[in-house]
Amino acid sequence: MQGVEVRSYLIKTDDRIVVIYNSPGLSRDKAAIADLGKPSSILMSHWHEAMYGDQLEIPTYVSAADLSQTNASMPKVADLLAFHRLSDSIDIISTPGHTAGFTMFLWTCGDRRVLFSGDMIWLHDGRWDAVVLGESDRQQYIASLEAVAEIAFDVLVPWVSKRAKPYAILSDKYSARAQILEIVRRVRNGENA
Repeated sequence: MQGVEVRSYLIKTDDRIVVIYNSPGLSRDKAAIADLGKPSSILMSHWHEAMYGDQLEIPTYVSAADLSQTNASMPKVADLLAFHRLSDSIDIISTPGHTAGFTMFLWTCGDRRVLFSGDMIWLHDGRWDAVVLGESDRQQYIASLEAVAEIAFDVLVPWVSKRAKPYAILSDKYSARAQILEIVRRVRNGENA
């Protein structure tokens, strides 16, 4: 898609710095990232993030269902279950549909809950949208969205956003649920967004 950009986010948990999403910015901002402290790992929501390669040379994780595609360009990536055994501070939420192993991450930061939705949910021209691809499983996508609609979170942080537009979305449980169920309705009706 033209006019969009992808981002990575550094989050500081109680005991480590973790990067959420792989993006070209990791290479560009490598020195600034090092000044903040060396991240312990990168969590990828799905195999499409592998197109940017291994930029920080730190342990990187993706769901087992997306591991073979990821390993084609990033051979050292490991199964997210290995990360899950390393940290209790980030919830790993299996949300297949966009890809077979798509995963969202829920981080509790103080009294805020931040949902990293990859590009399974993103803000497109003011509307929360899906990204249903040829490889996507529409029924799994719908089931995953319905499950995510029941999660309470305050901030939605997609991997992708329109250039020069908001990249994080403040919300409340009821508004988020309504937005996500509207995506479900469109996807169920055959739309791809």
